[in-house]
Amino acid sequence: MFAIALGFFAGCLGAGLTYAFLARLVVPEDFGRFSELELTVTLVIGVFGVASLFARAVLLPAFAVIAVFEFWRRRDWLSYALAGGLIALAASSLPIATVTTTGTAAEPSWMLAIHAACGIIGASIYWFLTGRSAGRWLPSERAAATDRDNTGT
Repeated sequence: MFAIALGFFAGCLGAGLTYAFLARLVVPEDFGRFSELELTVTLVIGVFGVASLFARAVLLPAFAVIAVFEFWRRRDWLSYALAGGLIALAASSLPIATVTTTGTAAEPSWMLAIHAACGIIGASIYWFLTGRSAGRWLPSERAAATDRDNTGT
């Protein structure tokens, strides 16, 4: 359970960082315009803020998908990436931030693409940290591993 929570937290941070750059909350021009400390604080606060909004929006559906994948022992990256993208698209109706740095509203199709990309990246980070070993904690998986060890195959 700790690994699942840690993977979910890291995935949300990855999605928040992706959102900060794709939604142009932070642009490359900012790196030369602001002091390093101000930019670092802004980036960290922004990423954690956006990550907490993503975590709040996708918590229950993500944990439901994680539970299903754990019991089905789904360990492939594509399943996690598609599920992350779909969950993010489903949660994209929630208002997170639809205003760009210029103060104008972003196009809805661009925001859907950003949300899908954030979901895919967040789910990929989760898969890399935790999802690759999905279901290995189940008793049937442990018994199969013990049988393989005892037979020497």
